[in-house]
Amino acid sequence: MKKMVIAAAFGSAICTIPALAFDGTIYGNFRGSLNMGDFGNDGSAEFVNNASRVGIKGASQKSESGLQGIYHLQMGANNDGDGSALTSRFYFAGLKGSFGKAIYGRLSTPYKMAGLKQDPFYDTSAGPYNGGSNYGYSSLNNGFTNNSLAYYSPKFAGGLTFNATASIDDTAEDDHDFGIGAEYTTKMFKVGASHLQLDDTRVIAAAYGAENATRIYGSVFLDQITVSASYELVDFAANSDSTSFYHVNGSYQLNPQTKLAASYGKVSEGISSKAWNATGDGFTLGGFYDVLPATTLTVIYTAVDYDDAAVTDRDGLVFGVIQKF
Repeated sequence: MKKMVIAAAFGSAICTIPALAFDGTIYGNFRGSLNMGDFGNDGSAEFVNNASRVGIKGASQKSESGLQGIYHLQMGANNDGDGSALTSRFYFAGLKGSFGKAIYGRLSTPYKMAGLKQDPFYDTSAGPYNGGSNYGYSSLNNGFTNNSLAYYSPKFAGGLTFNATASIDDTAEDDHDFGIGAEYTTKMFKVGASHLQLDDTRVIAAAYGAENATRIYGSVFLDQITVSASYELVDFAANSDSTSFYHVNGSYQLNPQTKLAASYGKVSEGISSKAWNATGDGFTLGGFYDVLPATTLTVIYTAVDYDDAAVTDRDGLVFGVIQKF
């Protein structure tokens, strides 16, 4: 019944759109790195894929009322020979206008996006899995969630926005997941809070037994310097204590072509099912140099010391390339 109500509400909005022509843009992002050090591979040098992707996105012409249809399809592109050439990342469609934006499909939750946008090392080998978030962010900052509705409000009071998500359980249990969030952004700073409530089926991606999660976060923007911090409190079914995730990072735009970045992450009362969620602490130092407008070379040193012997420590140097088209 809950699925029917949610689907009906979204469907009624879709039916109000006149037939409009859509324009599309094809794009790609090659991301790879040479990892040297202790990355769980016996210390040997290894070339890895850092979430390379190709996609197509577009929007319709605006209607007289300013309403616009949107879509975005993205596929993972394998560049190191392991596995399929293309894999599913996300695919959503939706509407945007004066009311804000509403999208449906396989997508990143607003909770995840809050972490992704402030992590300078996202989708590099700084992270425990050579892609996704760096250490100090929970696993909920990764993956793409199926069967989801997301709403982003327009700006109020100069910079205040709200968001909400519903991730629909396709099984007979109707164990849907929900999220809410708010954010206030100016030219000088950003502050926000997000909450996820997960039911027994756990539709939201990369939950690994999470029952609920709350995050507070913020960033300060000072000319060439950006400093960000995130705190998450997550309850996992396998853990009697709540798990705390701490992450702070900063970046400095040395010149138009060069950015330097550093981060520190810590996890307390973690679980060992995934390295993102395991107890420990770690730091990352890195540099990003644009040799061309669409080509960036990276040098990163990363180290994570886990308390649990079942999780392999990380300690090594990364030489990477990011090339967009």
